[in-house]
Amino acid sequence: MASSDLPSGAAAPASKQTLLVPGAAVPSLETLFAIERAARVRAEAQVFGRDQVLSVASHDLRGPLNAIHTWAHVLERKLGETDASVGRALAGIRAGVEQQVDLIEKIIDAPRMATRHLALHRSDVALQPLCEDVVANARITLGPGPIALEWNGTAAHANADRERLWQAWWCMIAFARQLEGEAAESAASLAGIGASSEGLRLRVSIEQGNCVSTLSAAAPLLDRGAIEQGLALPKRVADAHGGQCSVEQNEEAGELTIVHIFPLSVRT
Repeated sequence: MASSDLPSGAAAPASKQTLLVPGAAVPSLETLFAIERAARVRAEAQVFGRDQVLSVASHDLRGPLNAIHTWAHVLERKLGETDASVGRALAGIRAGVEQQVDLIEKIIDAPRMATRHLALHRSDVALQPLCEDVVANARITLGPGPIALEWNGTAAHANADRERLWQAWWCMIAFARQLEGEAAESAASLAGIGASSEGLRLRVSIEQGNCVSTLSAAAPLLDRGAIEQGLALPKRVADAHGGQCSVEQNEEAGELTIVHIFPLSVRT
């Protein structure tokens, strides 16, 4: 659900806008609803992606500032009493550091507070129909390309937030679909021909009280920051449910696999 101006590795950009022209077929209500729902999920994921970037920025900026503050304090204790000008200079450095920390808290940390804790509205959720609904929406809203769904085990239920799980699965597929397109473009530019693809492969299993989703797709090699931003929402949803979301990259095969796990019941 990331917007088209997000860097490579973020969630899939919005599909091209459909313009209604005289004589053109009007999309069905089902199609319009699917597009509207996908747009809302894109917006939600963009917020989580933004928060991930802000979190990294806050952490990376605080590290050197803390070091400067500490060493300035050490030097002030050793040199400040012997040379008043040195003491004033070090005090100015410490004051500047404190000012920068205050700006980080107000400009970077404050916007993240609204989504710091992901509230869940748990209910009894039938997982297989929910997953099938996500895939059906993705086939409408994420452009051409096959999406294979394999469900293993009985149609399990989970004590979970239905809407958040829908969003997590959808964002995983959207992220993988974008990467699949980038991989195909790279292969085409190198080989001079269009690259064939088996499409996305989503396998969902019920294993020892957990729902384990494995999504594989052709993808270029990504850095950790691009993955964390693109999958910020699925990771937060998994964490909130007591599960986890991880990524495995096979550089030789040019394939990326997303593994999303959460328990079927609340773990105390």
